[in-house]
Amino acid sequence: MARADLLKKLFSSFKQDDKETFYKIANEIIEDERKKNHGILADDLKMILSNGNSPVKRSTAAFIASMPKDADKNASLVEVIYPEKYFSDLIITQEKLGQLEQVVREFNNWDVLASNGVFPTRRVLFYGPPGCGKTLAAQTLASEIGIPMLYVRFDALISSYLGETASNIRKVFDYAKNDSWVIFFDEFDAIGRSRNDASEHGEIKRVVNAFLQQLDNYKGRSLVIAATNFEQSLDYAIWRRFDETIRFDMPTNEEKIALFALNMKRFKGPDHVFEQYMERMHAFSHADVEKVCQFIMKQCILEGRKIYTKKDVDYAVSKQEAIVSLRKTQY
Repeated sequence: MARADLLKKLFSSFKQDDKETFYKIANEIIEDERKKNHGILADDLKMILSNGNSPVKRSTAAFIASMPKDADKNASLVEVIYPEKYFSDLIITQEKLGQLEQVVREFNNWDVLASNGVFPTRRVLFYGPPGCGKTLAAQTLASEIGIPMLYVRFDALISSYLGETASNIRKVFDYAKNDSWVIFFDEFDAIGRSRNDASEHGEIKRVVNAFLQQLDNYKGRSLVIAATNFEQSLDYAIWRRFDETIRFDMPTNEEKIALFALNMKRFKGPDHVFEQYMERMHAFSHADVEKVCQFIMKQCILEGRKIYTKKDVDYAVSKQEAIVSLRKTQY
């Protein structure tokens, strides 16, 4: 990120309506980001400074042609995402929030750490039950650091052809080395399964070996995040490759209430009513609580209301409760 002294000068010149100094400092910030290998961010800032065009559309279009693709399906292996989620959007324990904040702090002080012979946290493993905030946490890290997310698409990455999955992994890392990203491998157990599993064929061993090799050799200025719901199936060597591991657990009742309040802040209503349903929502994840809020909001919007009722809450909880029950019978 831009140095504090440059930001102070930028704000000061804006306040004084000194356009010449403003543009000079702005260009210094752009070059400062470019020196840090934040090419996408630098280009986006330059585009905004020049004509105010949307950086998201411009950057996405610019990278489509060069995106790595699966040779068999000709499908893009990655998706460039510009998250707009921040730590304020997370409902997690202070301990986990502190871990995430430390990752951001280290990344933003990369040069300072490297010049003293140590490196920032570059590889983070998220694990825990589904729907408990792993993907959202990865998005917030990208936003807080100020770099885009390179979302690895496993539907394209996994190939039926012998050796092609390993080749696709190499393509992803080769593409990523040209800029700074949060490289996000979701459903990571698909390529990180234990090589000691007797039920797995030889191909998964080649895939795991390929990933470990690419991860070891990758020198790009990026943050690699892998997320899995099945940490028990991961290869032992995978765990040793990550600088930080963070477990995401099912929300407590207090976290469910806080999540409800966060999602429903644009609407008024008897928020205390939500607390009455805690027993029925004991198996609800963060995602399930958010679904409850979405049901309520959609009902209010369709009926032109700004206020939700106890009836709305009861309907939404019952609806999601049925979905959770069905999900438990299937898995």
